[in-house]
Amino acid sequence: MTEKEEKPGTKADSTDTQKQAEGPNNAQSAPPDEVEIPPTLVGYFGEHRASPSEFFKVLRKNKVKRFRPADQEEAVKLMSSKDPDAVRLWSLMAQASPPEPVDAWIWGAAQARLNEQLGEAFDPQDHDAGRIFKSVLRELFAGLGSEKTDDKRRAENILRIAICWLVEKRSLKTWQVAEQLPPVLFKDLKTATRAAQRAVQKGRIGELRIAAAMAAVGDRMVKVAEEERARERNISNDVRHRLDDANRKIEKLRIELENARTSITERDAAIAQLEQTLAAERHHWGHDLTETKAEQKVLLGERLGPLLADAIDALEIDPSAPETALRRVKAALSVIEEAKE
Repeated sequence: MTEKEEKPGTKADSTDTQKQAEGPNNAQSAPPDEVEIPPTLVGYFGEHRASPSEFFKVLRKNKVKRFRPADQEEAVKLMSSKDPDAVRLWSLMAQASPPEPVDAWIWGAAQARLNEQLGEAFDPQDHDAGRIFKSVLRELFAGLGSEKTDDKRRAENILRIAICWLVEKRSLKTWQVAEQLPPVLFKDLKTATRAAQRAVQKGRIGELRIAAAMAAVGDRMVKVAEEERARERNISNDVRHRLDDANRKIEKLRIELENARTSITERDAAIAQLEQTLAAERHHWGHDLTETKAEQKVLLGERLGPLLADAIDALEIDPSAPETALRRVKAALSVIEEAKE
């Protein structure tokens, strides 16, 4: 028998083997049974086999614009029993382009679920995204580190819902998430480093891209921090120079003030001396004035008065005696001349 000759049954066996090998592939390529989903929230949360993509397809097919209030209320009740770990709610939020009714409903539903699961740790009225995120992490810390699968999965889904809501509604920054998560997800820096190295070295291309993106974010954060530090250093130097100038001006003004105070003290002393001199002069002038008045009184009353009276009498008598009057007037003039000397 040559190599080209075949043993009886070999071809049939090969054919059977080929059919058996093709069987599973054909089964895998066969379309699965489609799940009937009503175009409602109750339909999605009530049917655990319904995927977000199938649900979205049904909504678009039925041209649903908004979910009815009764449907929304019933869905909230249904989520407590059908979606206790929030995985189906998160599946809706994680989709890139949800239909209009889902996008209109999902954010309010997520906020209500966060309020229900986190209580006071989640304050939607607070506009500080970083502060809200820190509070959420503190509340979920125990669950994220739990050894119970259900508790850990629920905490992880609630965390992802919270991050998604905060990014959308409070503009939470990527670097804020990256900065706060390592202490929660990793027990120490060494563990985090190993995880990052494993993702870069042996991870999928998606993990590698995420690692590269986070490295870029970290690098950008460092650059921003360095720029901010340089800007603050420049501001600090400028303020220091201005402060030095201000201190020099203050010192100069202090010296000028001391000099002014000294000058004022000296002037006050000079004014006091002048006032004393003026008071003494006034006293002296008053004494001299008194003496002058006394002398004038004597001059006018005792010396000039009688002479002038005699002159008047000499002119008034009949016959008048002008020679006598003239002598008395000349005598009065002589007295006046003596007083001038």
